[in-house]
Amino acid sequence: MGPYWSPSSVGGFLLDWDGVIADTKLDFSGVREKYYGGRRAMLLEEAHTLPPETRKALYRDLRELEMSGAEKAAPVPGAFELISWLTESGTPYCVLSRNCMEVIERGAEVIGLTLPEYVWGRDNMEFVKPDPRALLSAAEKIGAAPRSCLYIGDFLYDLQGARRAGMRAVLVQRENAAWACWADAVYPKMTDFVNAVKNKEELVPWEYREIFAEKGALWLKGAFSCALALPERPLPDACAWLARAAALGVGSFYVDPQKILTPDDWKRNPSFDTALMGLSWRDAASRFLSPRFPLARISVERGGALSAPAEASELKGFMEGKVRGDG
Repeated sequence: MGPYWSPSSVGGFLLDWDGVIADTKLDFSGVREKYYGGRRAMLLEEAHTLPPETRKALYRDLRELEMSGAEKAAPVPGAFELISWLTESGTPYCVLSRNCMEVIERGAEVIGLTLPEYVWGRDNMEFVKPDPRALLSAAEKIGAAPRSCLYIGDFLYDLQGARRAGMRAVLVQRENAAWACWADAVYPKMTDFVNAVKNKEELVPWEYREIFAEKGALWLKGAFSCALALPERPLPDACAWLARAAALGVGSFYVDPQKILTPDDWKRNPSFDTALMGLSWRDAASRFLSPRFPLARISVERGGALSAPAEASELKGFMEGKVRGDG
């Protein structure tokens, strides 16, 4: 596997509903004005700040607004084509929305779509996006590892949820959005994305965007082909060292398979989750890298892994001696 990814080869697709499959032209500005004084509040997450009766009224108004949109819904151009490709290719997918299920089901009837096996709205799931637990639960249900999943959405919450869950994120049906920087790729039209999938378009991943811009394709290819051995005492700590090396494009890391993350080790490396204490360093490194640098791998054997500087600040100079860039 190279330092690129293709939306045609991901393990599972999570699709937003409104704006990605169905165009309902919802406008929540009136609801925000009525309940939050026009402030751009997160309508669902901040509902608990309202008095109980006001909160009930908010949910009634949301349902009425969403249902009115469902009654006049139209399919987003390219959405049916994408779903056909997913079905034909055997790629698992689901729908994950902040709309209520009644609205999704009615909208599907209106546009003539058979919904997939797994569909979630705000009322049949414990968490809603952008809470990453919503996306992680959905990935588990469709049998796909989060690092191999792609979320397709048309709004900031979609991208935030994907990034927080360690998934790929594609923004569709938007141009010049201020929050496009959250996405791995932006397609102004869903039909553009479908063409990219069918053509097996390869992209520079979000996590390598900066090093690619600075050093170019030759550097990224060369760095990704390198394997570094995690030093005995990386500085300032293992997490900083791994993050720095991976951000430079390094694709593989050797970690002593016999080494266990002890309580003393954790105290020197507190960015590791406390739940990892007692497990192998290899597991700790893998779980740290997985959501941050999904293409990076922990190598099984030492092999040709290079002994790199223990100081994270010296890694770039070290790598410049091993690879060259074209930027």
